[in-house]
Amino acid sequence: MPWTKRQILAAAAIALVALIVRIAYVHTAVVDHPLRGDTLQYFAYALNLIDHHVFSLVPPGAVPTPDSFRDPGYPVFLALLIKGFGRHQAFYSATLDVQAGLAALTVLIYIVLARRWLGMGIALFVGIGLALWPHAITLAGYVLSETLMGFLVAAGLLLTQAATDRRRPVLFAIAGIVLGLATLTNATFAPVVLLFAGVAMWKDLPSRRSWAVLLVASLLPVAAWGVRGAMLPPGQSAGDRIAINLIQGSWPEYHDAWRSSLERGDAKSISTIQRMDAEYQLVKRDLPQGLDALAQRMRSEPWRYMSWYAGKPVELWGWSIGVGMGDIYVFPTYNSPLSGNGILRVTTDIMFFASPLVLGLATVGLIILLTRRRAWPPALWLGALAVCVITAIFTALQCDARYAVPYRGIEWMLAGVALHTLVTLRRRAVTHP
Repeated sequence: MPWTKRQILAAAAIALVALIVRIAYVHTAVVDHPLRGDTLQYFAYALNLIDHHVFSLVPPGAVPTPDSFRDPGYPVFLALLIKGFGRHQAFYSATLDVQAGLAALTVLIYIVLARRWLGMGIALFVGIGLALWPHAITLAGYVLSETLMGFLVAAGLLLTQAATDRRRPVLFAIAGIVLGLATLTNATFAPVVLLFAGVAMWKDLPSRRSWAVLLVASLLPVAAWGVRGAMLPPGQSAGDRIAINLIQGSWPEYHDAWRSSLERGDAKSISTIQRMDAEYQLVKRDLPQGLDALAQRMRSEPWRYMSWYAGKPVELWGWSIGVGMGDIYVFPTYNSPLSGNGILRVTTDIMFFASPLVLGLATVGLIILLTRRRAWPPALWLGALAVCVITAIFTALQCDARYAVPYRGIEWMLAGVALHTLVTLRRRAVTHP
């Protein structure tokens, strides 16, 4: 159905609000020591790419040795910005502005998709929710990969929808390339594309070749990166990072111990962190022995660990950022308009109370998608599969609300599926009592 002028103006207005809010935030909030932790590693990768043409997390000034500890997508993104704006304050400001723009475009993409799948009413619900979602605002203010990842996932969904609408192989190839870029930004997305394309080729026989094009286009850059990693000498690798996250995610006290060890230098918390590191070193040195030690620790308190893992999906899709300052902030952030006394503080409080409702509706929407016999669009299935896969992965590994930020648009979309179904059932009940 063609867009009406009123619908175009409404979508543009919500996207403009999303952009204004994010630009206002990144130019108002002050992040204490913004180059720290993951950010410092991303920056080191970017500088080594520019100065030495080597992908390495070795700090600038030392001789870089290639590694594959981090995924390449975000460091390359930063390297391009450094090339354009230098490596000082102009680069930092430009990065936040560009991320604010990408975040606003992400909101617009989900409005377009929601209207295509569920109608304009749900599109307004999804757009307003995403435009004002606090985590999507604050993450644009850090030099972290979540904003770029969220944009690539949304763009991949949009291009997949365009490909299925027009049935042109070139569009399937472009969609695959963008989904591949998302995988190169965060490797946890790789199983999503693989599973989705496999199921699509199985279920949609007339378009099997087109789905094969999407799969090949998405896997080629990822496979090339994997070959490069396999050829590197022993050192820090993606496997090491998986091992770290596996160990961290198996300790229920990790988040509290991490924060306490940094803020107060608490001896008990430091001891916990040291025990975790010793367990990781054992896994790295002798994988079977390390996994056996992990299993023995869990067998000592089975109910505690069972309840811990059962609750991790709620933590992933919850509110508070655990590996960070808590609430909606990753690093210490001052003068935030979301925590002040203005309108954004009000909308943030509203979203805080609405968050469990949105999660509940999204869960219902996912169940509806899986159980109701309807020809749901393949791109919507791709989004739902992404939610399921990343929930499973982060439940097994280290889990934090920050990691769900790139997929919040899909969460709101699934909540929209639930609302759309409820409204449809209500109308049928009124029409045919």
